[in-house]
Amino acid sequence: MALSTTRFARGVAAFGFCFGLWPQVGASAQSPEHIAAATAILEKSPVRANCAPAQEDFLGWPANLIQRCEYQYDDMPGLAYVLDVKPETLARWVEAGCSALMVGASHCFDRTLKCALDSSGVTFVVAGNLIAMRKGVKQNRFYRNGVAIVAPKSGAPGAVPIAEQEPIAHIAEKDVSAMLDRGGVAFWNTMPYQFAVKAIDLGVPAEMNTPDRREKWLEIVRVEMLKALESPENRFLSGWMSAHPITLRAGECPDSRDP
Repeated sequence: MALSTTRFARGVAAFGFCFGLWPQVGASAQSPEHIAAATAILEKSPVRANCAPAQEDFLGWPANLIQRCEYQYDDMPGLAYVLDVKPETLARWVEAGCSALMVGASHCFDRTLKCALDSSGVTFVVAGNLIAMRKGVKQNRFYRNGVAIVAPKSGAPGAVPIAEQEPIAHIAEKDVSAMLDRGGVAFWNTMPYQFAVKAIDLGVPAEMNTPDRREKWLEIVRVEMLKALESPENRFLSGWMSAHPITLRAGECPDSRDP
């Protein structure tokens, strides 16, 4: 199902109001300071303390891009297969987004990195458990292709043994029964309709209420993230930035309702 005309028009109007013309993404050289900042923020990930390369391709993701991580969040163990995004890549995405969409906002780069840390622990979980604090309670939250999903133990407090987490991490895209957070994608919890503004040709589902729509969205996310690793632009980031021009220019991290 394609993005609704109303939502598309609202997103374009809000962005155009604040920024006018759409500048092109530049191909300027990367800043060493930005790479250092991206390195420092990735080191704050709660997941990456004990990781090893995947031994084989993992549910449609090449093995050389995936790390298998076991970690501890206080008294709760976690297992996550994460996309191994390098500091140079993360810095390149943020530089491109700020250059194209936040001209003159000197805080854009550092604020965008902080928003990724706040939203997802600056971690793209391909599959597995990203333990997080929700309403003052530590919860197990299981992900597929950077999207929080409904799964056994998902949303539950308390320790879940790694042996029980492993089969949950291997849920196939077609078997995801429901999504949390309306299908928002890490690192910045980009909503499907926000991404659709940047990729009208892909027919992004407007709702995630059927198995085929959920599977299509997860496939789109996988293909798009693999492309982004080789691109100066991450369209999940640019879609998110385009959706929140006012809040980001104010130097704040938006939630999905903020302009």
